[in-house]
Amino acid sequence: MSRVLVGVDLGGTNVRAAVATGPATHAAVVRHPTPAQDGPDAVLDAVAACAREAAGDAEIGGLAIGIPGPLDPRRGIVHAAPHLAGWREVPAGDMLGARLGCPVSVRNDATLAGFAEWKAGAGVGASHFIFVTASTGVGGAVILDGRLHEGTGSAGEVGHTPVGADAPTCSQGHNGCLEGTASGTAIADAARRAVAAGEKTRLADITPADIDAKAVEEAALAGDEVAKRLFAVAGRALGRAVGGLINLLGPEVVAIGGGLINAGDLLFGPLRAAVPEIAFEVPASHCRIVEAALGTDAGMVGAVAWVVHTFG
Repeated sequence: MSRVLVGVDLGGTNVRAAVATGPATHAAVVRHPTPAQDGPDAVLDAVAACAREAAGDAEIGGLAIGIPGPLDPRRGIVHAAPHLAGWREVPAGDMLGARLGCPVSVRNDATLAGFAEWKAGAGVGASHFIFVTASTGVGGAVILDGRLHEGTGSAGEVGHTPVGADAPTCSQGHNGCLEGTASGTAIADAARRAVAAGEKTRLADITPADIDAKAVEEAALAGDEVAKRLFAVAGRALGRAVGGLINLLGPEVVAIGGGLINAGDLLFGPLRAAVPEIAFEVPASHCRIVEAALGTDAGMVGAVAWVVHTFG
C-alpha cells in the first residue's frame, strides 16, 4: 500500500484536507462540515474522516493540522479554540493519532498560513519574514534565520500585543490588544458603537447585528466618513504594530493577509503611513511591507508544507 502525507485546515465551518504532492503543493481538497458545537470528539472524528477520504486507498504516513486558537505545538494540546464548543486543553495530536494510526503535528492556523506564505507566497527567498493576518481576529507567524520561530509555542501572536490601555478588549478579554482595534470583529463592533452614539453614517440603515467589516468597507468605499475613519484607526494600529516588529526583529518582508486586505488602500494607506511612527528609518528601509499572496488557500498550503517539512 502506498503512503501519503496529509494536511488539514480546521475551521469553524469546514474541515479541509488534501494530500501533499510537493513541498508546498497539494492534490484536490476534500471538505467536510465542522460539527463545531458537538465537542472535540465529534470534530476530530470529522477531521479523521476527511483525511481518510483525501488519502483514498493510501495509508496516511503523517498528518499536520492547523487549528485556530492558543495551543502547545510540542505536545499537540489545544488550550482553547474559538468557534469550537468545549475545546479546553484538548490533546488533539494524540486523539487524531489514535484515530488514524499515524504521527500528527498540531499547529496554530495562522502559524501555518504564515509558513505557507514564506514557502510559496509573499515571503519566498526571505530569511527573516513576518506574517500578520487581519480577519475575524489578528494572528501571525515569524520566520527567523530561515526557520519558523515558535518560542515556547505561542510566538507570532501579534494580535495580543498592546495598543493602549484605553483601547477596546480583544476576543480573549484582554484590555487594549491589537485584535480589539484592528480585526474585522473590532471594526464591526466600533461601527455599532458609532451608530449607537448617533453618529451620522449610512451604517445606521443596517440592522446592528448585520453590521460586519464588509459592510463597513462598502460604506467607506461609498464615501461614508465614519466608515473611513474606522478603517483608518484599524490600519494605523496595524501599522504601528508592524513598526514595532520591524524594530524588534529586523525582517526583510512583512506580509499582511486575511480578509481585511480586500479593503485595499482603506487599510494599507493608514497602515503604511503609521509604520514610521514607530519603526526606525534604517531597519524600515530594509523591509518590504506587502500583501500576502495565497489568499484563502494559505491555511491549506501551510498544513501541506508543514506535513512535508515534519514527516517528509
